[in-house]
Amino acid sequence: MKYVFDVAFLPTETLKEHDCRLVIDLLRASTQITTFFDAGGETLLPVREVEESYKLKEKLGDDWKLMGERGGLPAPGFDFGNSPLELVKRGAPLHAIITTSNGTHAMMRAIEGCAEVCVACARNLESAAWDALCAGTKIGIICAGRNGEFSMEDTVCAGMYIEKLLSLAPKNGAEEMELTDGAIAAMALWRHLGPDLDGVAMESQHGRILRDLGFADDVLFCSEVSVTATVPKLAYVDGAPTIIGR
Repeated sequence: MKYVFDVAFLPTETLKEHDCRLVIDLLRASTQITTFFDAGGETLLPVREVEESYKLKEKLGDDWKLMGERGGLPAPGFDFGNSPLELVKRGAPLHAIITTSNGTHAMMRAIEGCAEVCVACARNLESAAWDALCAGTKIGIICAGRNGEFSMEDTVCAGMYIEKLLSLAPKNGAEEMELTDGAIAAMALWRHLGPDLDGVAMESQHGRILRDLGFADDVLFCSEVSVTATVPKLAYVDGAPTIIGR
């Protein structure tokens, strides 16, 4: 059996055919979404725009909370921002609508033409890699980037995933493994800068912005590796993109 591992540095790239896509927005959407389920949440509805979230909440009712950010801070009228540690401290609502500057856009792009889409971060590295390997032989990692530009921390995290996939695939029957140019580049960056993921995240452009906003602890939390088995999945439920936990 042959596996092919691929990395797209931005969701706006022309995406290859994949059996499974792992979406990474390390700081902070994919980490927050994973933490949402660890903290007791049940259902997340991702949307692209803030106005869209207001309209959806009006339709669904007060049992649904608004979650997400613009510019790193909670959008006006939102119940939660984009801080995973906020969910750890307050607990997660059962149902929420989420929109972020980069992560939810990447997830909505990833679900186009792919039956299996997982939310991946450093914290669920081992479990998300295994889920991807069990979903098929063509695995793509989609980096969310930041405001349409390359993101150092997302790409380094993607490289960490490629290294993990390479180590686990033979245990799942892989006889041959192929890396695309994107996967080779991401892994090279990881091997050059890792294993200091927290240092990479802290010194990245996005990490510095979050530190200035007072979210340094979030950055460190997002950099913890393989501490949860939760792998959120994005799928269509009753015709609507929906994130559910495992």
